[in-house]
Amino acid sequence: MVSADLDQCPSAGLASDFPRWRDRLEGLWRRQVEEIIELSLAYHEAASAGRGGGGPELAGPRARRLRPILARIACAHQAVAEIEAALSRIDAARYGACEQCGLRLQAGWLEASPQIRYCPDCSTPPGRRQHPPGSAAGSRTS
Repeated sequence: MVSADLDQCPSAGLASDFPRWRDRLEGLWRRQVEEIIELSLAYHEAASAGRGGGGPELAGPRARRLRPILARIACAHQAVAEIEAALSRIDAARYGACEQCGLRLQAGWLEASPQIRYCPDCSTPPGRRQHPPGSAAGSRTS
């Protein structure tokens, strides 16, 4: 494949590594699902402890203990969704390209966060971006 073809398909250079990325993402997915299970059990244990037959307590010390667990469960669910989206991008041969501008994502970015969707510029608030969406940045290969 010539370099012009690589510019047209930013994930082409990663295609040979898709099995490695899939394995890594599936491992992350399993860990997140395990965390959701553990947190859900902890939540139900904490919620049922000391319940005096009444309905769910909407305020008070027990509710304050439960809120952080619920927040962590929500974060883990979001992580699972991001991982599943990355696995879908692998299936569609679009993994490794910014979903906003098409820039090829650097290997270091993927190593740090394999489920990454956007390059640093596109994940930055619009007023602080280095390049506008749809600009020539999508053809860079760095």
